[in-house]
Amino acid sequence: MTTINTTALWGFPIHSELHSRAQQVLQEIHEADERRAAELNAAAAEVVIGLTKHGLEHYYHKPTEIVPLSPGIKKTADTGIKAVMGGINLVIKQFFKKRSADELKDLSLYLDSMLWVHPEKDEPHLVFHVHAELHQRAMQLIQRVRTESGSEGYIDEVVDTLCEVVSLSVTHYYEHPTNKVSLGRVTKKTADVSISGVEKGIRKLIDKLLREVRHEQMVTLSFHLETMLHAKQH
Repeated sequence: MTTINTTALWGFPIHSELHSRAQQVLQEIHEADERRAAELNAAAAEVVIGLTKHGLEHYYHKPTEIVPLSPGIKKTADTGIKAVMGGINLVIKQFFKKRSADELKDLSLYLDSMLWVHPEKDEPHLVFHVHAELHQRAMQLIQRVRTESGSEGYIDEVVDTLCEVVSLSVTHYYEHPTNKVSLGRVTKKTADVSISGVEKGIRKLIDKLLREVRHEQMVTLSFHLETMLHAKQH
């Protein structure tokens, strides 16, 4: 009898064109020598920035389409997100300035492990592993949102859980990649400060925005969040 194991994933779909471009760049990195390092650093940065834009679409733009914000709150949130994205793009460009061919190959293997095609939808995603307890807790919270009559009983836990996802995102999108390369002390310090500011900014936005959301809106939002929870069988 075959045992089926599952791994809990969190992630969002990406356009097939970006997925194909990412696979092309990863293959070129795998086959390249040091002479193409500068060219492929630029190509890798382009792909990662593209993936980041997809993340922004699913983490911010779609939720605020599902749950429209008042003009004042939307303006504040847009300003905060613009600052966050500026910080992220700066870190990405700085990160991919001087990676060696060997470093790029290590990074390409890591990025490849995060590209996953949904087996039923045949839709490419960017994902990372989450521990089973978090996955289960998120699914239980989604059910609570849909069955309880108000948000008072669950809102703190929703905020805490999403902030935990943000911390995991920083781990998988930043800490793991930077641990695979040699960064100068000043570069590393600058990047760490930028990412720390990004994480704090996102946490602040989550706390502020979710507490403004009505229960009925939270129910609608729960269906979007559910699309980012996956289980990979192997």
